[in-house]
Amino acid sequence: MRITYLREYYRDPCYVSAWDVKQYVYCPLIPWIKEHVNVAEPPDLNMVLGKINEPKEEILRRLGVPEPWRYEVYLRNTELMIVGVVDLVGGDKRLEVVEYKSFNRRRYGHFTSQLLFYAYLVSKSLGPVHRAHIVLGKNAITYHVTEETLQHVEKLVRKVREVKTRDDPPRGVRPDLHKCGLCWYRRYCPKD
Repeated sequence: MRITYLREYYRDPCYVSAWDVKQYVYCPLIPWIKEHVNVAEPPDLNMVLGKINEPKEEILRRLGVPEPWRYEVYLRNTELMIVGVVDLVGGDKRLEVVEYKSFNRRRYGHFTSQLLFYAYLVSKSLGPVHRAHIVLGKNAITYHVTEETLQHVEKLVRKVREVKTRDDPPRGVRPDLHKCGLCWYRRYCPKD
């Protein structure tokens, strides 16, 4: 099974995954906690529904995502030490990526970072990505992937790797009542 194939890379602290990037943007302490306390958040209802509710053809057509559509694309780039499972890659030469979330959300910046990480991973592994789409329930947001986008993600990957591989937790992280109250990792947080 392909997830078994990638599991060893998710365990290597030098490898950075889309999950690491998403959680780092939400709170830089989470990748450190996961790496050093060796705990992982169990799948919640949104994660389970996300696997069941793949992007529907009508949404993909409305967004103009070119065919062929490849679902759950498992990728790793050993040179850059990045890994992830992209919800959907569309097209042949000018690729597009889609990240699907079952529900619309008010805060989705960390999901956008996850999406742009996928665009970076696909660009470095399969070919240039032209656009990236995040589907939030019935709504969608499209991003044009530029060289600046890829450079931004590259810097973010370096920051995440630095946090995962350091011995002490990152400094300067301020508690956020809303985020901390929703965070599964709060029981392990060194800031509490």
